[in-house]
Parts: sequence; C-alpha cells; structure tokens
Amino acid sequence: MKSFLSILLFLILFAACKQEKGSPAANDKQSETKTTLKEQDRSVITKPSIFKTSTGKFIKLITEEKSSSLVDIKIIPIDFQNNKDTLRLTDIDPLQHAWIRDLDGNGYDELYLISASAGSGSYGTIYGFASNRDLSMTRVYVPEISEKDLLPDGNFYGYMGHDSIYTAENRIYRKYPIYKEGDANCCPSGGSKTLSYHLKAGEATWILAIEK
Repeated sequence: MKSFLSILLFLILFAACKQEKGSPAANDKQSETKTTLKEQDRSVITKPSIFKTSTGKFIKLITEEKSSSLVDIKIIPIDFQNNKDTLRLTDIDPLQHAWIRDLDGNGYDELYLISASAGSGSYGTIYGFASNRDLSMTRVYVPEISEKDLLPDGNFYGYMGHDSIYTAENRIYRKYPIYKEGDANCCPSGGSKTLSYHLKAGEATWILAIEK
C-alpha cells in the first residue's frame, strides 16, 4: 500500500512540473526578457562633461546622441543655491563647441553652446545659459534668424549657413560667406560678413544681441 501511494505521489508531482514548464506564464517571462534586451541594445550614448566657472561653481553637461544628426543636452548647475531643475535642449543639431565666458563682465560666467547642422549647409546655432549671481542659471535669449533678417537690409542678407562661430575677449562672433542670387552651395561669390554678439540684461531675461 505504501509503495502504491509513493508511486501515485511521484506521478502527480511529475505532471505538475511538466505543466509549469509549458505554461503561458513561463513563456511570457521569456518574452519579457527578450524585449528588455532589445531595448538595451538601442540605448543612447551619454557623454558627461564638467565645466568650472571663475567663481568656483561647476556645470555638468550631458549629451545624449539620438542619431547622427540630433542630440539632447542636459545642463545641470552644481551648488547653485536656487537651481533645483535640470536645464534641457532637445532635438538640436550636434554640439560643436562649449565655452565658459563672462561676456558682460559682471563677474559671473555664462555657458555657451554652439551646434551645427549635419547637412551640406552646416547652419550654426548659439545657445547660452547665464548665472544669476551664482544663485541660479537661466536660458539666454538668442534671437532666431527671421525672414526679415534675410532681406537686403537685414543682418543675414546672403546667408546660407557655413558659419564660423568663435569667441574673442567679451564677444561672440559669427562669420559667414555671402551668397549672391544664383550662387551654388559650393561657391559663394559675395565675400563674407562678421556679426558681433554681446550679452545684455533684458526686462525678464538675458539677451545675446547683435551689435549694430
């Protein structure tokens, strides 16, 4: 009798184990593991950099490459008393330069980022983040290039990209070739123009303005 009960118990346990291995729940777990691995393979590349200002503050910069032509950037002020949030730039052109400068000479540095498009025009864009007496950081307003700017009396007449953006002393400069009507992308024939930017305080924000 004991032998019969032992055999019966063994058969019941064996059947239960076999059912568990082939159960839908077990198959779902395997499927979830495969999905997670695929998502990890698609993760973005993160590049951190840390900049030190002249007053001893630190700014952490994290670039997340979404593709060969688009990136997201996180700007993290460190030890700024009133800064609790990360500043962000999303879906911008790849980063070319990052500078710490005090353009307005008030004793507190700003962070400037220069990006350039991946296309044939290599259009440059300037981004700025200013220190508010090292208590917080805010975005610097940089006016975008408008249709009016491209008119004959505008600052960007003949502009088709190919910028060279650089800094010297307390200014940021943008130099670009001037394209005349009919010029091919490779061959601008109108010489070049250099614009000078300076930082000034607006009513509610900082402004990187073009000098007239």
